Amino acid sequence: MREELLVAVYDKKEDVKEAVKKLMQSGIDRKVISVIAKGHEEAIEKYEMEKEDSDILFWGAQGAFWGAILGALAGGIFFIVPGFGPIVGAGPIAAALSGALGGALTGGAVFSLADALIEWGMDEIEAKKLEDLVRQGKYLLLVHADEEIVNKAKEILDETPAEEVEIL
Repeated sequence: MREELLVAVYDKKEDVKEAVKKLMQSGIDRKVISVIAKGHEEAIEKYEMEKEDSDILFWGAQGAFWGAILGALAGGIFFIVPGFGPIVGAGPIAAALSGALGGALTGGAVFSLADALIEWGMDEIEAKKLEDLVRQGKYLLLVHADEEIVNKAKEILDETPAEEVEIL
């Protein structure tokens, strides 16, 4: 069965956390849910100092939010993308972003969040739009699953304070 991608855009981290909770309470598997956001600039220095102690670190006001999201979802990433800043993500897209961004950064290539989303199968125009939203401080909640699950997730997320909920 063909997989589809649902993207919901949120202004507030509390709304994302509640949306993830609602999806999981409705029986949607955490393995199909991802969250992406821009990290805080002050995180870079702390990350550089402590990155050897943990796979992923969270701090300050973001710590409680990302700790809860990682507790609910599988996997997590923290990357510093040149020209963009820190990106934080959790869920199955974390592995895709980690591989795409890590490979590009290791090879010295210039690589953006949009490039990683395109590699994950997203249309270029939509990927750039989502990258801009993350740059502006928005939170992206993604559900990547078969049509039935994505439609169920859309019904649930349409009832949340998302700015937009769209199946791509």
